[in-house]
Amino acid sequence: MTATSTRTEEADVPVGESRWARFRAGVRRQPRSAWVWSGLAFVAYSLFSTLQWRRFESPSYDLAIFTQILQRYARFEAPIATVKGADYNALGDHFHPLLALLTPFYAAFPSAFTLLILQALLVAVSVFFIAKTAHEHLGAAGGWLIGGTYAFSWGVQQAVAVQFHEVAMGAPILAISLWLMMRERWVPAAIWAGLLVFIKEDLGLTVFMIGLVLAWRSRRLVLGALLSLWGVVMFGLTVMVILPTLNAHGQYDHSRNISADQLGNPVRVIGEIVTSDQRMSTVLLLVMCTGLFLVRSNLGLLVLPTLGWRFVSTNHGHWGTTWHYSLMLMPIVHVAAVDGIIRLRRSDSAFLRAYARHGAVIIATFAVAISNQLPLFQLRDPVQWQTGPRQESARKVLEAVPGNTVVSTDISLMHYLLSDDRQVYFAGMPGNPVEDYLVVDKTAGGWSGPVDAAEYGRTLHPGTRWETVLDENGYQVARRLE
Repeated sequence: MTATSTRTEEADVPVGESRWARFRAGVRRQPRSAWVWSGLAFVAYSLFSTLQWRRFESPSYDLAIFTQILQRYARFEAPIATVKGADYNALGDHFHPLLALLTPFYAAFPSAFTLLILQALLVAVSVFFIAKTAHEHLGAAGGWLIGGTYAFSWGVQQAVAVQFHEVAMGAPILAISLWLMMRERWVPAAIWAGLLVFIKEDLGLTVFMIGLVLAWRSRRLVLGALLSLWGVVMFGLTVMVILPTLNAHGQYDHSRNISADQLGNPVRVIGEIVTSDQRMSTVLLLVMCTGLFLVRSNLGLLVLPTLGWRFVSTNHGHWGTTWHYSLMLMPIVHVAAVDGIIRLRRSDSAFLRAYARHGAVIIATFAVAISNQLPLFQLRDPVQWQTGPRQESARKVLEAVPGNTVVSTDISLMHYLLSDDRQVYFAGMPGNPVEDYLVVDKTAGGWSGPVDAAEYGRTLHPGTRWETVLDENGYQVARRLE
């Protein structure tokens, strides 16, 4: 060993130690509010999701869709979601290639429940950066108050309550981009924002608006223009080329929610929005939950693309404050509120300056006032922690359907049947193969009328014979004999 190499190795030791020390110092420098609120959010939403799972609650079949996507990615296959159709490529429904990053977690713990915990973790990451943003610009009190308000805001709670959707990955990406924008780190803010086009196709419009706002705030017109161009080009490319190409019907399915006649008459659209209780309730709640500070920040403009496509949609489910459609609005309105408070603190009006000094308290007070109307409030009810005969019967259903079989079912137990290598289909979908088992929930399966599993099987596949192997507490399992 030469003297030179000895000196090099000796020099490497303190360098390694200093890097580790810098890392630990960096962790310690992060606001305590960010660590606490992100940790509490992860625990609360994991607990809520666990209780849903124990009670066999299935708000929709979306969790099954995303579970099947990750199942396929884990096998290095195309993301075919058979609950949408026998050969349905999920990338022909919505454009969310970044979901593939979750594959290692699913591969390690192959269950739909894994996605619920991942959603809680992704929300917690977004909480960290929103609380950090508030702390850096409003002080420690602002970090605690606005960090907690965002962590348990109505849009976040409603999204978690309807279980996993792709926008769960978008929330932390958007939160990081907004944090960087508030720190005037324009290039990394643009890079993070640009990733949103790989979360869901409509977010290309949000990226377009972020580019405009970034150009306005930074005076970096070229950077903002490039980001806006990236957003609008990717939006057009996904809805007009990628999605139709991968779609089983050669079209963008969700375009049917928007009529050309409606878009051609903007005055009529505005009139319908203003006179719609659901749509105006969403607007008012967004503004009120920020203590009106949203309207003082140009960051508030970032809500317009999402509200725009939702409000022109003919699907009434897009208009209101439930489901997951407001999750991506929550980072925007809370960072915009921080920005609005900063701006009003410099106002010429003494009243507005005084109002802004109490801004974080006002925002937190409103959040507490509506907390008893939100999903997490259920956790205080002892009944929510109990299971009963229905849950026991659901477990028997899962035991009655062997692994590595073909099964069709309604939405009730769909998520649970996805384990044990079962091939799961939505009952009655055209193109489904002949099933080995049919699972029916006559109580909460979404059937429009009375149904008998064995008779339903004979109707679906004339000439086949079925026997009922379980009929208990509304659940039925029928096995095909031949």
